[in-house]
Amino acid sequence: MGKKESFRVSSHLKDIIGRELVTNEFVAIFELVKNSFDAGASKVDIEFDPQKDTISISDDGHGMSEKDIIEKWLFVAYSEKAQTSSVSYRDKIKSGGQFAGSKGIGRFACDTLGTRLDLYTKTETSTVVSHLNVDWTQFETDSLEEFHQIKVDISSKSSFPTLVYADEPVSNGTVLVIKNTRHVWDREAISKLRRDLAKLIDPFGTTKNVSVSTWLVDGGKYLIDNVDGLVGNAIADLLKDKTSRIHVCIDDEEITTNLYDRGRKIYEIKEPSPYVDLKGAKVEGQIYYLNRSAKHTFTNRMGVRPVEFGSVFLFLNGFRVFPIGEEFDDSFGLNRRKQQGQARYLGTRDVLGRVDITARAKMFREVSSRDAGLIEDAHSRDLFDAITKHMILRLERYVVGVNWKDKADGNRDTSEGLETDRARERIQALVGSMAKSKDIRIIYYDEDIVRVSENPDQLTDDSLKVMADLAANRGDSELLKQVEQARRRIEELKQSREEAQKEARRALEERLRTDARIERLEQRAAFLGSSLDIDIDRVQLLMHQATIHVGHIRSALANAAHEIRLLQLSAEIESDEILPDDFDDVLASIRQSARRISSSLAGASLSGDRLKSVLSFAPNIRVDLDTDVVQGDLVKFLKEYFEVRLSGVPDMPEAIFSANGTSLIREFSPVDISVLIDNLIDNARKARATKVEFLVKPKSPNSLTIVVTDDGAGIDDRKVDPSMIFERGYTGSRQGTGLGLYNARRLLEIMEGTIELVGDGSRADFEITLKGEVHES
Repeated sequence: MGKKESFRVSSHLKDIIGRELVTNEFVAIFELVKNSFDAGASKVDIEFDPQKDTISISDDGHGMSEKDIIEKWLFVAYSEKAQTSSVSYRDKIKSGGQFAGSKGIGRFACDTLGTRLDLYTKTETSTVVSHLNVDWTQFETDSLEEFHQIKVDISSKSSFPTLVYADEPVSNGTVLVIKNTRHVWDREAISKLRRDLAKLIDPFGTTKNVSVSTWLVDGGKYLIDNVDGLVGNAIADLLKDKTSRIHVCIDDEEITTNLYDRGRKIYEIKEPSPYVDLKGAKVEGQIYYLNRSAKHTFTNRMGVRPVEFGSVFLFLNGFRVFPIGEEFDDSFGLNRRKQQGQARYLGTRDVLGRVDITARAKMFREVSSRDAGLIEDAHSRDLFDAITKHMILRLERYVVGVNWKDKADGNRDTSEGLETDRARERIQALVGSMAKSKDIRIIYYDEDIVRVSENPDQLTDDSLKVMADLAANRGDSELLKQVEQARRRIEELKQSREEAQKEARRALEERLRTDARIERLEQRAAFLGSSLDIDIDRVQLLMHQATIHVGHIRSALANAAHEIRLLQLSAEIESDEILPDDFDDVLASIRQSARRISSSLAGASLSGDRLKSVLSFAPNIRVDLDTDVVQGDLVKFLKEYFEVRLSGVPDMPEAIFSANGTSLIREFSPVDISVLIDNLIDNARKARATKVEFLVKPKSPNSLTIVVTDDGAGIDDRKVDPSMIFERGYTGSRQGTGLGLYNARRLLEIMEGTIELVGDGSRADFEITLKGEVHES
C-alpha cells in the first residue's frame, strides 16, 4: 500500500493572490472598502499620510476577536460569504451592506498598497483591541519556504491608534494601517481615487446608509476640495428632470417598466419575465438618455464630461462590477450597433445609468482579476440580455421614436415639447404598439398626452385604432366609448366636407363662366389705337391702369361672395339639427368664413384706394402732360410709393425697393411713375412671381439705373419674341392687352429715359435708365 502525501504551498502564493492578482492600487483600496462594508460598517475613513508613507483605513463594522483573526483572517481563501446558506443569505442583504465577493483573498490587497500591515480590530463584546502585524516582505525571501512556516505577530492593545483626521472606532470596528506605501498618494492621485470610488461604490449617490471619506494629512487647517471629506455624487437628482429615463425592475418572474421624460411619467407597464436563469434574483436598473441639455448640465456640475465619467454601471449585491460602464467598455454592444446607424441607435456616450443585481452567493461570479467583469454562464447571459432588451433598447425606442423626431428637443430641459400635436402622435403610437402585445399590461399612461383628440382634424383611423387597442388592453369601457364617439364625429365631418366640396365646385364653375364673359367683353373693348395724339395715349394709360385695379376688386369681391354663400348655407341649418357637441365646430367655421370675407373686402378696399390714388393724379383725363409734373427727388417719391401704396397688397408679389442712399433730382410726373411701376409689378404677378425687386444703381453723376427682377416664370421664347415685347399691342398671353410694356417705354421716352430687357432673354428682367442730378449719401 502506497503512502499518502499532501500539497505544499509556497510562500510565493502571497504574490499570486496579492500584488499579482490586484495590480491596480485603486482596485486594492476598493477591495478593502468592500471588506468594511461586508463587516456591516456604516462609516469608512481612508487617511493618507505622505510624510509617514502610510494609508489608514478605519471603519465602524463588527470587528474581530483574536479567535476570528486566527480562524478567519489568517485562513487563506476562507470567506464567510461563501459559507452563508442561500436561505439566510437573502435575509442578510441590505443596500450598502451586502457581501461583496466570495473568494476570501480580498485582504491580500493590503500587499498591493504597502510592504507592512498593522491591523487593529475589536468586537463590541471584547475588552481589548486585537493587533496583527504582517511583514509582507518575509514571504518574498525564499519561494521554497512554505507559506505556513512564515509567522505573523498577534498581540493585544488597550485602544485603537490615533488618526489625524479620521475617526477611530468607538465600541467596535477595524483600523488597517498600511506602511511603506508602494505608490505616491498626492492630491491628484487622491482626487482620481475619489472619482473611482464614487463610481465603484455608488455613481448615482443613492446609497444613504453608508458613507466613505478620504483625508490627506498635509499639516493644513482647511479641507481641500475634491480631496478631503465625503465621497459621493448626486447624478440622479441632477438628471431626473432634465431628460428621458427608464426604470426597470425584474423580480418574481415579472418585469415592471416606468418611463419618464423630463420628470413626467409617460407610461408604466408589466409583463412576464422570459429570463429563466434570473429566477431567484432581483435586477433593478435606472438608465438616462443624455441629450445636449443633460450633457451640458452634467459637465458644468460634475466637472467632467459624461463620456469620461462612464456609461451603464453594473452592481452585484451593492458593489461595482469592474470595468462595466467604464469609458471604453462596450459590454452591452451599444457602440457596435451604433456604427450600423448613427441616427437609429444609442451608443455608450448617449446613456448613463446603474443596474443593481441582488442575488444569492455564487449565482453571479466575478473574474478573479477583479477587473474583467462577470464569468460568462447562463445567468450572466440572461442578465445582459435583460439589461439590453428591456432597459436600453426600450429607452432607445422612445428616444429615437419621440425625442429625435423633434430637432429642438435635445436643447430642452422641460416637458413643454411633449404638448405638441406631433409629439402626442408619436407617443400615442409608441404606447399603442405595446398595447397590441398580449403579454404587456398597461398600468398607467399620461392621459394629457395619450388621449382622444377633441379636434376632428387630428383624428385618424390609425390614432383611433391605437386608442381602441389601449382601451382593450386596460379594459377601459369609458375610453372605448370616447373612441366610438370620435369615429362618429369623423363620419359627420366627412359628409360635411363632401357637401362643401360640391358647393365649391358649383361656385367655381359659375366663376369660370363669369370670367369667360368678362374676358370676351374686355377683348372687344381693348384696341391698338390709331391716333398718335398724346391725350389719347393718356386715356389708354388710365384705362389700362383702371382695368388692372378693377380686376383686383372683382376678384376680391367674388371671393367674398363665395364665403357669404357658405355662411348662408350654415345659417339655413335648423338649430335643433345641430348636436350640442357640434356647436363649437359650427361657430369655428362661421368665424373662419368671416375672417376670409374680411380679408377679401380689405383687399378690394385697398385696390379701390390705389385706383383712387391714380385718378387723383389726373382728375381730368384731358390734363396737359406738361403741367402734371413736380420738381424733386424721384427716388424719394418711389421709396414712399412702395412703402405707402405697395406694402402688403393681397395676391400681388412682394415689392422690394432698394435705393442704397441714392437720390435723383429732376422734374417728373407722379402719375406716370405710378403707372410705370404698377404695370411692371402686374406683369410679374401674371408670371406667377412671389417677389419683384427694384434696385437703384448710380450710373454717372447725371444718370442712374433701376434694375427690375422677379422670380416668376420668365419668357418662353417658343411663345414670345423678346424683341417684340415693347411693341404696342404685342402680348404673350390671352389675358394681356399688349399695352403694359409699350406704355412703360412710351412714358420713359417722354422722361428722356429708356427701358431694356437684360440677361439672356429667358428672364423678364429689365433695366430702366433715367437722367437727372444724382447724389449718393
